[in-house]
Amino acid sequence: MIDSILEQEKIKTTKYPLSIDIPDYGICVVESHHQSNFVMEPMDNHFTKIYYILEGAGDCYINSKPIHLEKEHLFVIPSDIEHYLKDKDDTPLSLFILAIENPCMEQLSTFCRQIDQLNQLALTHLRPLTHHEYTAYEIPRMFRKILNEQRAKTGGFIPAIQATLLNMIVAINRIYENVPAIDQIDSSNPTFARIQKVADYISKNFYEPICIENMAKMACLSIRQFTNQFKAVYGVTFIQYLHYQRIHFAQRLLSETDQQIAAICFESGFNDLAHFYRVFKKMTKISPRKYRMNSRHGLGMSDKD
Repeated sequence: MIDSILEQEKIKTTKYPLSIDIPDYGICVVESHHQSNFVMEPMDNHFTKIYYILEGAGDCYINSKPIHLEKEHLFVIPSDIEHYLKDKDDTPLSLFILAIENPCMEQLSTFCRQIDQLNQLALTHLRPLTHHEYTAYEIPRMFRKILNEQRAKTGGFIPAIQATLLNMIVAINRIYENVPAIDQIDSSNPTFARIQKVADYISKNFYEPICIENMAKMACLSIRQFTNQFKAVYGVTFIQYLHYQRIHFAQRLLSETDQQIAAICFESGFNDLAHFYRVFKKMTKISPRKYRMNSRHGLGMSDKD
């Protein structure tokens, strides 16, 4: 199905990995749309790669270990690590690939330190970051900024790209630092299972009145224990996770229906329109009205409203 959609939109698909030519300033983003018969042999690169998944699903094998990837996942591949992608049947991947060549930035010592830290933390964690962990919008917004600057090449685009990338790397590093590595979380631990049960309940019942006291009771934990354990497992607070579920649903309604915004606010689980506007704009950087206008015209996010 993805193949037919891409064909209708005249988007170029590929059977093999794209060749990435990194410019002198050390940063490049390429857009890759896989054919259903995509083939990738194991490879290692001298540069760091960040995948951002647009559509589809598959596994990225790191040293023969499969890491599952799907829509809106972000995954860092450290430099000099053997890896390859294997798409899931009938759901070929479409993704952005951000390549970062550290030696090209040797004059930027702060930048190099952050990239080195990113490589080390990514190798320790070896898992994708989900939209819950990066609050859903900040990192994709930075991807868009880099793409726009790379395409337009207006005056000062190189430092603009470098500044945006540095902000992105710092944000990713902070996420990794605040979330335990996979081997530090005992997934067989009853507490871990209870936290997952609560998160699953929230994702299915976000429109209901949900308070932290009741969620802590569901997990059989004190509020303090629940707060700490929830963030340890998901990388965001309970309220950030709840807001993401509600705003993500509201975005769908804004894009796909003509419902009034007040009705969407109510259906998404918010009781106060002003509060809904504040949370929506904090997470997306634009208002619900602007988001609806942009989605109807196929526009990206805007910092201005």
